Amino acid sequence: MNSELLHYLSLLKDPYNPLYYALLFIVLFIFVILLIYRKIFIPVNKKHEIEKQRLELDNLRIIAAFSDSDPNPIIRTDTLGNIIYFNKSALLLFDLKDRQNINIAIVAPGLNFEFLKEINNGSNIQFDWNFGNKFFKVYFYGIKTLRMARIYFVDLTELNNYEKQLIESGQKYRDLAFYLQDHLETEKQRIGLELHDSIGQNLLLIQNNLNKPAFDDKKQSDAYIELDNTISSTIEDLREIMFNLRPRILADMGLLSAVRLMADNFAKNFQASGSVEHVGSPIKMADNVELYLFRIIQESLSNILKHSQATEYIIQFFYSIKHLKILITDNGIGFDTGNILKLKHYGLLNMQERIKTLNGKMNINSSNQDGTSLIIELPYEVS
Repeated sequence: MNSELLHYLSLLKDPYNPLYYALLFIVLFIFVILLIYRKIFIPVNKKHEIEKQRLELDNLRIIAAFSDSDPNPIIRTDTLGNIIYFNKSALLLFDLKDRQNINIAIVAPGLNFEFLKEINNGSNIQFDWNFGNKFFKVYFYGIKTLRMARIYFVDLTELNNYEKQLIESGQKYRDLAFYLQDHLETEKQRIGLELHDSIGQNLLLIQNNLNKPAFDDKKQSDAYIELDNTISSTIEDLREIMFNLRPRILADMGLLSAVRLMADNFAKNFQASGSVEHVGSPIKMADNVELYLFRIIQESLSNILKHSQATEYIIQFFYSIKHLKILITDNGIGFDTGNILKLKHYGLLNMQERIKTLNGKMNINSSNQDGTSLIIELPYEVS
């Protein structure tokens, strides 16, 4: 045992022991690694960071050159959320004049970030945000190397309003389609009742009179007189129905004469008194255009006489060189023009859509004191 120990001790004293060479090699290897790390890796990495920071600064300078003219607000903050830069759009939106270094949470409530954490993480965050009556898409960029955050506000207010208008328009046209369908069915029922109650009854009466035996000339003469009166009444009822379906006078004498005849017919059935006036020389328009205008005026008169409680109304035609303007006024109780959809005035919506198809304009003004006025302006040349 002692001899083996002495043998190992003698090996340690031997300067040519391979163990010493192995230890020396390890030490030299570690030294070289440390030397490479300190002289090559660290300087290269530092240079890379410096270059990266320089590039990011150059990028920010380029972005900053365009930021002031950007229509969307841009803000940069430090790690505490204090504003260190804002463009003109942000100045106007948040009223940031002379308020640099104020915390963004004060001027833009709701933008609460852990700025230090998000900047260190280089976070890229997107979310929707409302400010006053505006709607934004907010983009938050954490820039770790520069110890700052860049917040970009994209104004989507117009787009958001446009989407709402599309939804409302879709609902409006669906409601209008249902209204037109119901109106069509109502008209069918009305025409059917008129045919049954007037023409149908008259024809039945004529048939009964024809089947009655005549015993003397006096009774036969009375029967013929009654038949003649019944036939005349039937023809008059038939003409009125035909006028409502497609007024012949509209094609023969034009819109103005057809409207006057319609106003006379309305006056027979309602208490309101009305007049039809014109300024300038009447100009004949395309048949389909005059029919559209006739139906619009018919709808207006129907609304006046059924709903407005008006005692007077006036229809005025103004013929100029390029346009026809029609003014319809009454002294009724009026209505809220801002709630046409809520009040389900689909007849007015139908009128508006008809005018749009003719490249015209229609405005409605109404109040309890002044009644209602409807103004239609239409070019003579309709595409």
